[in-house]
Amino acid sequence: MAFKKIVLLFICISIFSCSEDTDISVARNLQEYIDENSTIAEKPVVAYAANAEANTSLTYIFYYPEVGASDIRYYELTDASLNKNDFINYRRQSLGSEAVFGGKLKRFSRSSDVETWCLVTYVKDGGLRISKPIKLNNISKSTQYSDEVIINYKTTIEPNFTWEDSATKESVLYFQVITDEEEEFISGTHTKEKFFQYYNLSNTVEPEINTVIVKDLVEDEVYNFTMMGINEDNWVNIIIKEQFIPRNLEEYIAVNTDKTIDVLAFAGNANGNKEETYIYFQPIEGAFEYRYYETENAQVIPTDFSNYKRRNLTDVIQFGGKFRRFTHSSSDEVWCLVTYIVNGKLHISEPIKTKNNSKTTEWKTAVDITYPETLQPVFKWADGTHVDNVAYLQVFTQSDDVFLSGTYTTEKTFQYYKEENITDKIHTETPPSLVLDNSYKFYVFGLSSDNWLNLVIQNTFIAE
Repeated sequence: MAFKKIVLLFICISIFSCSEDTDISVARNLQEYIDENSTIAEKPVVAYAANAEANTSLTYIFYYPEVGASDIRYYELTDASLNKNDFINYRRQSLGSEAVFGGKLKRFSRSSDVETWCLVTYVKDGGLRISKPIKLNNISKSTQYSDEVIINYKTTIEPNFTWEDSATKESVLYFQVITDEEEEFISGTHTKEKFFQYYNLSNTVEPEINTVIVKDLVEDEVYNFTMMGINEDNWVNIIIKEQFIPRNLEEYIAVNTDKTIDVLAFAGNANGNKEETYIYFQPIEGAFEYRYYETENAQVIPTDFSNYKRRNLTDVIQFGGKFRRFTHSSSDEVWCLVTYIVNGKLHISEPIKTKNNSKTTEWKTAVDITYPETLQPVFKWADGTHVDNVAYLQVFTQSDDVFLSGTYTTEKTFQYYKEENITDKIHTETPPSLVLDNSYKFYVFGLSSDNWLNLVIQNTFIAE
């Protein structure tokens, strides 16, 4: 019985040691694989590589699998010093693969920061196709990620894109992909110029990956633009990603003739973070279709609505729903505004000038609280570094953020339940009396004339 077990074990070891080209481990080199395929296609596999954003230990090897492609493989030099053009030096590696751009492309994921050469192969129509060698430059020329692209419009639904190369300035080919909001593929093109007009093929070059007629874009739909700058070794130097929405604010207003500029809105940067902007607005009852628009920069005329392009930002409830807030991950200084619709009428805010860098919002907690009358505290505060505040918004909430009152003053003081010095108010009913020993939240927003928050004070107090 022991002898039979030994024989069985020997047979199993022999079988596995002779197996090659499995999905898990491959002993065969690329040249041997090529020798087994009588037909080698001249058309190469379209493939490029880039490291993941902020991660030089993870590499993505992108490739375009044509319809009918099968037996897709990834090969890598056994030693980075070997000749990249000698296929005997390439050994197959088993890497996971996933779809990108709605499945039009796929990518292998390689967990290593070792720089070497690689390539991709697959079989189509009985012929073996091989990509050009790709130099993995994770460390020496890490892929740069950016959202810097200028988007203009020939017509409402014909955007064009202009960009700059990475710091290395080595890109010889630019790959542009347009997808919809759900990342479904719409168009993929290559140019040698840092410009692409959708959908004009006058400056596009091979390789061609669009296999169906490209559809027209739709006004007010959300789209994504991705550009890869590729060097002569098929390494991606730069990836630019940016969202765009055809139809500017002027065009949107033109189809909403019943309109008014009355939305209360202001903006400031997040606490301690210049790279994140909060855009607060007060929606009136029945409001829907909340939208955020911004200009390319702060040098434009803020009242010219043709300068405003929509961005698809998410919004959250603030102060128990009395306000809402967009969050924008950008420190760019621009003009922006908010719109919504109520009962068929378009409501628009005054323009807001963001100043994340030039006048960073100061977040504080210091406020002087006194009680000349029971349960009617008086609040006094001081300006911060920036003293050009023209108004102060005070908001009171319960400890669970239920809204109590909202008032405006031009003075740096306010007494709860007293409205002698207010210039405007948000609440429509008399605020409730405070409850002895209960905890409450008090906020002050210091506003400049262009609706930027110079100052935010947050304080929690116990009613006395």
